[in-house]
Order: sequence, then structure tokens, then C-alpha cells
Amino acid sequence: MSLHETREHFVELLADQENKVIALSGKWGTGKSHLWREVQSVSDDETVKGALYVSLFGLSDIDQLKRKLLESVVPVAESHPRLWDGAKQAVSSGIKVLESFHKGFGAINDLSLLLAPAILRNKTIVIDDIERKHEKLSIDEILGFIDQYSEQYGSRFVLILNSDQLAQRQAWDTLREKVIDQEIQLLTTPEEAFAIAIGLMPSRYSAQIKKAVGICRLTNIRVVQRVIRSVNRLLGPRDLSEVILARVVPSIVVLTAINYRGIDDGPNFQFVLAAGSTSDLAERVTNKDKAPDANEKRKARWRLLLQELSIGRCDEFEALVVQFLESGQFDASKVTAIVDRYVAETVRMEAHHRVGQLLERLFWDPRAEDAELITEANGLLSLANLLDPYTVTDLDRNLAQLPDGSAVGSRFVQAWITSFRERPPEHDVSNDDSLYHRPLHPDIKSEFAAIKARAQSKATVFDVCMHIINNSGWGAMQEAVMKNATVEDFESALKGLEMDDFRRFMRRMLEMWLQRQQYESHFGSALDRFVEACKNIIGDPHSARLGTLIKRLFEDAGIEADLLTYAAPEQ
Repeated sequence: MSLHETREHFVELLADQENKVIALSGKWGTGKSHLWREVQSVSDDETVKGALYVSLFGLSDIDQLKRKLLESVVPVAESHPRLWDGAKQAVSSGIKVLESFHKGFGAINDLSLLLAPAILRNKTIVIDDIERKHEKLSIDEILGFIDQYSEQYGSRFVLILNSDQLAQRQAWDTLREKVIDQEIQLLTTPEEAFAIAIGLMPSRYSAQIKKAVGICRLTNIRVVQRVIRSVNRLLGPRDLSEVILARVVPSIVVLTAINYRGIDDGPNFQFVLAAGSTSDLAERVTNKDKAPDANEKRKARWRLLLQELSIGRCDEFEALVVQFLESGQFDASKVTAIVDRYVAETVRMEAHHRVGQLLERLFWDPRAEDAELITEANGLLSLANLLDPYTVTDLDRNLAQLPDGSAVGSRFVQAWITSFRERPPEHDVSNDDSLYHRPLHPDIKSEFAAIKARAQSKATVFDVCMHIINNSGWGAMQEAVMKNATVEDFESALKGLEMDDFRRFMRRMLEMWLQRQQYESHFGSALDRFVEACKNIIGDPHSARLGTLIKRLFEDAGIEADLLTYAAPEQ
């Protein structure tokens, strides 16, 4: 039952005096103790209002339990004196022993345990944290104490149980069978957990946090409090637009929930940080035609969660959030720089947000009228230049499913291409969609191919080498340049480079030569032609100084023999 439903049922059970032992169970952190305090505060029953509360955390025997209960008598007796009049009379014979502890009772010691039945008679006793008891305190002892005091002394018990942390399941089943009269299970909803948490820890970002908490199905109030604390600390008192908040708040919520294990069988940091990356896409393509195993099904469920949170791809912001969660520290200036960049990109982000909403309706809303969707799409046409090519392709493909939608989709594609031609490329056009099956519209692919051809015709082997150094990798264009490079191309590069560029070029080319087997499938015989060019320069009397330097570099690398024995293959 939800918190609201459980509260009503709980009040009814407490009102029935026949229920001597009531168990309130539920997962850790879902508000069981909070519910008890709430019901206690509004109860008209004096014994409920003056109930004694004890936590079993760390208690190793029943005597410790009794002492804890007797220690809690004093503040309760002061606030509910009528409830304890009978107890004072019952222990009058031992009052001298106890009066040094309190004007009505005395010091709690072993002798006072003899008075426990008189003091606890007809009282309501709440026992919490049962699953956190010391291992020396057995279930049988707890069962015996509850049974004795409920049957012989008229005490009533409320047991608060964390159902997901109980060990010794068979013993607890015995407890339920022999001692508990009524049990209610609390199933707090995310909305209820958030309402309690936000009341304890307010936030100016409450609306966005509430939405993400609901998507993540967070029902642990303590975890939700930590989520709110993370958002408050990372974002501070900023005035951010809805688009920016939609970008940053869901990431903070899900990563904090992961850190504190608030999501049942949820993803880990690595999965979230890799979302939308080339490695993620490659893995999905590799497993596309395979029957999904249990692990793949879990990942599919995690991807749906991130999709619902609108987390398509992570960047340095998510990395910073993880760093904060792992260390408790973060560089506020870095958060500011990232958020400021997002603010500068607000127009672009708003465009993606609005188009994303349209795509969501196109895919998920069967009640939407075709004409209505076409009208909405036409209204977004002016945003085409702010989109990425994959979103434009996705929009065209979805619109094509509607009557007269193909024409609108085509206008989006052509508007994007026109804008793309007027600005420097922001996308890596060296790769098309063939590797990771990321669909691109044929016209966009043609545009990329044309740019790729122009860039390839201008690129040199030195450009490729610098690209590899700077990007720790290469693309299809770099492979094409290297495969087509001639001995003369390498000679020209070696003779024309300035000192610093020459140093970087030679170091990288020699490193690749030493590991040439790894590069042959990508660059063909380019490295063979590089060595042939080096041999030509060494043998050229007009390049004596350059030739001497190249020879020395081969010697320093321990591969000078390659200049003497290596025979380049015919081109």
C-alpha cells in the first residue's frame, strides 16, 4: 500500500485493542519510522501518544533492550504524566533505589530490571531496527520478550521491519506466525518519498528533481534527500532556463541514485558515462542480431531509463558529477564553465528539445492527428540549422510515415544542408553511418562525401600524422590519404617541415614503423614508402645534413638495419 493508504490502515489497526503486536514492514528508507511518528502525533490514544521507542541497533541481549526502554520512560513520563501514575504506585516500594535518577524514578541499574514489568505494563512499545540487532541477540529472545509482555503484562508492540534487509528468513517467518497479530507493508511511491524529502530539504530545483525522481522510481527517502543535496550543491543558487535544467538535473539525479544504490538493479557509473559513445553504439551493433542474454536485457532496460530521462550522450558534466560523488569535492569554477557553455548553447538546446518533443509524439502518441503533427513540424522548420544531421535524418524518417510528411521531412534535410554549406563543419564527415549503423539521409551522406573528397585532396601525410597525434586515432579520410601517399609525398614532407614539426613527424612515424603490423590493415604500404623516402634522402648528396639526421634517428630507435636490408615493395 502507498504511504497514504498505509497511514489510514495503520490508524485502524492501532485503534483495535485486540491487536497486541502490529508489524510495519517495507524497504529501508521508505518512511516507516516517519509514518509511525506521524500517526503517533495525531492519535487520540494516550498509550500511543506516550509510546516508548527503542532501536535494537547493536543491542546484544534482552536486558539491554529493557534498560533502553526504561531510560526512555523519563521524557515520556514528563510529557504524559497521567499515563505513568499507575506505574509510579506499582514501583513505590523501590522508589528509593530509583530516585537518584529522576524525581519519579531512579537510576537505571540491574535492580531496576526487576521493576520493568510494572513500568512497562499496559504500555505501547515500538521496536525499530530489528534487522540491525547484534548477532548475539537471537530472534527467539526477542520473540519471548514480546510474547511475555504482551500476554502477561498487557503491553502492545509496534515492530518496524526492513523487509529487504532481514536475515534468518525462517526465524522471521516464525515471528510473524506466532507473535504478530497484524502486518501491513508500506510501499511508498516516488511522489510520496519526494514530498517528505523536499519538506526536510528544500530546493529551488524541486520541479525538475521531482520529475527525475519519478522516472528513476526512487522510494528511499534518504536517497532522495541525498539527490536533492547533490543538486543544490552542484548547481548552487543559479537562475537557469528549463532547457538547461532538463540537461543537468536528470544526470545529477540518476548518478546520485546509482551512487547510493537507490535504483533496484540499476546501471553503474561506467554505463551512464558511456551512453551514446562510439563504444556503446559499436556494442549495440555487434549484439544487434544476437539473442539477448540476461545481461543484454538489463542493459536494454538501463538504456530505456536514460532515454526517459532524455540522457542521450554524456560529456564532462557527468564526469564532474561522478568525481563529486566519489570524492565529495568538486571545482565550482568547472561547473560554472560547463553551465555557462550550456547557457551559450541555449538556443541550440531549445531547438533539440522542441524537436525531441515532436519526435516523441511521432513515435509514442497514437492519439495525435496526422495534420496536427505536420503543422507542428512545419512550425519547427526554421530550427533545422540548429540540429545535428542524425536528428534531421530521424525527423525525416518519422515524418515520412505520415501522409504528406515526406515533403516536410525533405525540406528539413535541404534546409540543414544549405546551412551546413555556409558554416565550418561541426561534424566529423570522415565517417559515414556504415560502421555503427547510425542512419544518415542519403543527401547528407553525399554532402559529407563531397567535403571528404575535397579535404582528402588537400591533406598531406604530415596532416594525417598530426591528426593521429592530436586525436589518438584516425578516420576514413586519414586512411585514404595514407594509402594513396607516394614515396615522393613522404620525401616532400620530410624536406619541407620546420624543426618542431619535423621532430613530431619523425617520432610518430618511427613509432608506427616499429609497430607496423598494427597499421598495415589501415594504411596499406604507407609505412614502407616512408622508409623508402628516408633511404632516398640519406642517399641524396644534396640532402646530406637531413640524411645524416634521419639516419641517426633510425640508429637511436635501434632500427638502422632496416635502412640497409629493407626492400620496399613495388608501388
